[in-house]
Amino acid sequence: MARVPAATKAAVIALVARTKARSGWATGRTLRGLGVSRSVYYAWCRREDLTDGMGPPQKLYEVLPAERQAICAFALLHARVGYRKLTWMMVDAGTACVGESTVYRVLRDADLLTRWKRSSVSSGEYRYRPSAPNEQWHTDVMYVWIAGRFYFLLNFIDAWSRYAVHWKLLLELKGERVAIELELALAAVGEARPRIVHDHGSEFCNRDVAAVIKEHNLLEIKTKPRHPESNGIVERFNGTVRDESNDQYGANVLQAEQIVDQLMKQYNNTRLHATLGYMTPATWHLGEPEKIRTVRAEKIAAARAHRKSINQQRINRPPEQEKSPLLKQSVCAG
Repeated sequence: MARVPAATKAAVIALVARTKARSGWATGRTLRGLGVSRSVYYAWCRREDLTDGMGPPQKLYEVLPAERQAICAFALLHARVGYRKLTWMMVDAGTACVGESTVYRVLRDADLLTRWKRSSVSSGEYRYRPSAPNEQWHTDVMYVWIAGRFYFLLNFIDAWSRYAVHWKLLLELKGERVAIELELALAAVGEARPRIVHDHGSEFCNRDVAAVIKEHNLLEIKTKPRHPESNGIVERFNGTVRDESNDQYGANVLQAEQIVDQLMKQYNNTRLHATLGYMTPATWHLGEPEKIRTVRAEKIAAARAHRKSINQQRINRPPEQEKSPLLKQSVCAG
């Protein structure tokens, strides 16, 4: 129902009073001519302030006006983020501690929902499921255009945590360079011996990389031809890098390395991942998801208790007994 301006309400009340005084018409007759119901009219007369505002809450845990404003403002600052991820970003930041369904309703009412085109379901199946960090890595090379030529972004992504374990921007795509970076990645994780998943690119299928795999006694997994789902974890990571960077990497390779380094830090430590329960890869890689769940649950419980207290006060607040002089005169005249 559209809200009626306060000036219109006051004009209707005054008109009913003048009509009754001049012609003797009953209040109901005038209201029928104006198209205003008697219940609405007398509700206006009983109010001290004719300006529409948010009335008493219907439920004790109804979201507060300040929370609605905070949710909408946060959504406008992160226009490309879906409501589920937005929910946990706000909980972690302490902006608004509400559930996903509440955020959805608030954004829907404010017409701020972000709708994305859904991808088609793949016919492939990814069977292996790691149970801890550094059990399986996915690796791939992404071509990036910098200063009039292609460079090659090599990544090693942990399948359990989606953590970017190691990356390097290569000037040339050779097996020797890939083997060196694989050695560095393995050195960074100590005794771990992950399965290495890659496609059939020549940068991975060569004697240099094979020598590293043999030396460290690693299991090499080659994906099926023309089946990107088998290496979907790193493929999705590459897509995220392109989206977050808008495929712009600066004017030279030094700027590109700085930009990519910032992207990797943001991806690992800040960006929430849907597959990980909207937590960061670093949280899972360090084994702290339960800690984050506990902190989030405590925040939501505290906000819920606060919401109940505020709404209880609004429900129990006694109605104002005094009315403005205009309304007193109009009610008496009617």
